[in-house]
Parts: sequence; C-alpha cells; structure tokens
Amino acid sequence: MSYDDLGLDYPDVETAWRAVARAAQDLRHVFAARGHDPRDYAIEVENDTGEVVFRLPFSEHLRSSLLQSHATYKLVGSHLGWLIYCNAEFVGGFAQRSSAESLVWEMVETRCAEHKASQVLIENELVCEKHLCRCFKEAPSGTLLS
Repeated sequence: MSYDDLGLDYPDVETAWRAVARAAQDLRHVFAARGHDPRDYAIEVENDTGEVVFRLPFSEHLRSSLLQSHATYKLVGSHLGWLIYCNAEFVGGFAQRSSAESLVWEMVETRCAEHKASQVLIENELVCEKHLCRCFKEAPSGTLLS
C-alpha cells in the first residue's frame, strides 16, 4: 500500500474519476516493470476529511478487451447513503444517489467506448431498477451477465 501525501484536488467526483482512470493506464506499466500484476491493486480517492469517496480496482479498469467481457454495477441505497459494487467488489460510497449514479455511468461509458457491455442495478428499500448499456443491447444473443 502506498499513500500520496501531496494528493491532487479536483472540483467534483466525475473529474477525479477521469483523472484516476488515466492514471491507472500509466501505473499499470510501473507495476509491470516491477514484476507485479496491476490487477492485484486499486486506487482509492479520499475527500478532504480522509473518507474514501471511491475505489478503482485495476482489475476493473484493465479488463481484457474481449467483446464478451461485461460487468454488473450495483448501487445499493439506504438512509445511510449509496454503496457501489462492480461484479460484487466494493467500489465506493456516496451520501447522495446522484453522485453514486454519476460515477457508475462514467464507468459504464468508459466500458461502452471499448464495446464492453454493462448492466446497472439500482436498489433501495422500495424499488429495484435494471438498466442495460447501449453495448449490451448490441451484444450477440446468448451473452450472459455475471
């Protein structure tokens, strides 16, 4: 584990997410040069009080580029806030649903740009919503979601 004492400031979560996604691409070469598999690591982003805002596992960002590669994002909400999971792995949490959704849809759009299908499940005490990205709608028939 490594901690960046200086850190960088971003105006919002979406901007921070894009910066972290770019950094993950660069860092994978650093891990490879050291003989480490970057998929065993993650980047965590904290707010100014030290609370983790979101977590980007390298395994999520550096997935194989196979067309059948897909992901299930799950947002689970309660009176305490919203938790985000990707394929059952915890990614982060937010106090507000809109912030959690923004981060998830940013991740989905990143995957769609690479033609990787995703589904999003949004659950709270009252309702469960299911959304499919545009890539999943174009996926070959018989494609299974995880």
